[in-house]
Amino acid sequence: MNYALKTRQVCLFIIAFLPLSKLFVLPSVLAKIANEDLWLCTVLSLLLDFISLSAVLYACKKADTDFFGLLRANFGKVGEVIVLVLFLIYFTFKAINPLTEQNEYVKLTLYTLMPTLLYFLPFFIVCFYLCTKKLRILGRAADIMWLATIIGVTILFAMSISNADFSAILPIGARGFNAIIKGSYKSLNWFGDSAYLLFFIGNFKYKKRDYIKILCSFLIHAVIVTSFVIIFYSIFTSIAYRQRFALTEISKYTVVINNMGRFDYVGIMLILLSNMFSLSLPLYFSCKILNRLFNFKRVFIAPIIVVSIQVIIMVFLNENIAGFISIIQDYGGFYFLIVGNILPVFSALLKPKEKIYANQAN
Repeated sequence: MNYALKTRQVCLFIIAFLPLSKLFVLPSVLAKIANEDLWLCTVLSLLLDFISLSAVLYACKKADTDFFGLLRANFGKVGEVIVLVLFLIYFTFKAINPLTEQNEYVKLTLYTLMPTLLYFLPFFIVCFYLCTKKLRILGRAADIMWLATIIGVTILFAMSISNADFSAILPIGARGFNAIIKGSYKSLNWFGDSAYLLFFIGNFKYKKRDYIKILCSFLIHAVIVTSFVIIFYSIFTSIAYRQRFALTEISKYTVVINNMGRFDYVGIMLILLSNMFSLSLPLYFSCKILNRLFNFKRVFIAPIIVVSIQVIIMVFLNENIAGFISIIQDYGGFYFLIVGNILPVFSALLKPKEKIYANQAN
């Protein structure tokens, strides 16, 4: 059987793409809510994702078909449609926040003199191209881009850590349990990445030790994200919530920059390169769902629909997008929790087709 992905590519996918959307605005959002306990909010959200991923990997171990086939076998056609619509809505709203962040980052950080939406629109051309391709493209991209992510993050860490005062995150838990829960709740839009892995079920050959390999890759991703928010707060402490784009702010005060310029932009550009794929993920899987629901004959129809929705939101809600995102964070947390974490956990209960047919025969 020819599989679209290899276990190695699944591991590199997690390392290359999952940390990136969490390195821009998320640290400042968490700092505003929980101050020095922002890293505890991050750990809590990552723990939820770890549990969800463990369940998805168990489903991978048992599955004799892909995620679509498991849904059809367990819930029938109507049940499959309902679950897929839930994920379609999830991915649509999950894409809004990181795309808006990236748009603002490009305009206000890289093009400060003449900020305009036109600078970011070419991204949607790349995204459209990716969405027309089969799942294999994500594996091939991960094989290459994981190195860009690791090098980029390493450069930023190396140039930032000397400015960090790690005592700033003490005492642990000072803001209380409520602040940690609130911060984790409002950041659920940035997490819930196990939903992506559901669509890898049946698309790579699951072997004996794959469970450990993939979970270790997730732990690497978790260490990157947690270390980033800790270093970020340790540098800016009480004014951390004002530093909207952590990726740029975290290293700009290093002594090295004063001697050789903004060398940190090498790391930033590498991260932005990988982030093109990371930003495309919700849209990519939305296209796969639409193709399953409507069985489009042309590969470009679903990408046109999905990409157009995001372009319309970005263009026509440009002035009010901050308020729209605030509503998503305030009221959409439970939906993100249910679809991004709880439903993946229940995937472990899905029975393979052969077992269902065997039970029916008995």
